[in-house]
Amino acid sequence: MALADFVGDDAGLLIACRRILDRQPASGALVWLAAHVLGAPNQRKALWDAVELLEEDRTPAALAYELPDDATVATVAWRDSISALARKRGDLGFVVVDTDGNAEYQIDRLVDDGQNIVIVDPESMAQGLFEATHLLVTFDALGPVQGLAPMGTFPAAAVAGQIDMPVWGVASVGVALGERMYGGLARRWNEHSGDPRYLRELEEIPVSLIDQVVTTTGLVAPARAVQAGGCPIVAELF
Repeated sequence: MALADFVGDDAGLLIACRRILDRQPASGALVWLAAHVLGAPNQRKALWDAVELLEEDRTPAALAYELPDDATVATVAWRDSISALARKRGDLGFVVVDTDGNAEYQIDRLVDDGQNIVIVDPESMAQGLFEATHLLVTFDALGPVQGLAPMGTFPAAAVAGQIDMPVWGVASVGVALGERMYGGLARRWNEHSGDPRYLRELEEIPVSLIDQVVTTTGLVAPARAVQAGGCPIVAELF
């Protein structure tokens, strides 16, 4: 609704989009939204069409469908996609690496008491993964070579690879970006983060550590997820 006020004012709309991205520099979905609006001949229609796609995102349903019965999924930090999965699939177990100290609160607030959920400290990450069947990596942004995910995801994915555990990325609508748009996002994120890499909430991880990615259409190869992301190239955003 804020962006809709600038439709018809190209300069004002561009400035508004840049300011939003300065506030949320790691959000692939916001880059996708802004790019769709700025690159469209009918900006108002493009804006509401993009919002509708975000609101009707089928990625959580696809993730719930793809996981086998009675699987136990490991995840680094607690994300909304994990909350949705826990509500949809009561048969699943969860191993949550609590890197931000927020997991226990979210579990108490959102999940039934009877569900099998284990919280492990970051230093116990490697051993905790032995209790799981899949590692889920929820991306804030995904590019062809790197992706942004919660801090601690890089070592978790590396450990999972060593013990032959499937590593699935989760890329909701707008998260997967092409090379140029992801590169712009990553540069802005690095410029605005300020803190040393080891003090940030997110980290870049190599896509080579990801076996498959769950999108709105189900499980696909990481390269396919990026190709299907559908983000226009709008270089002036950066």
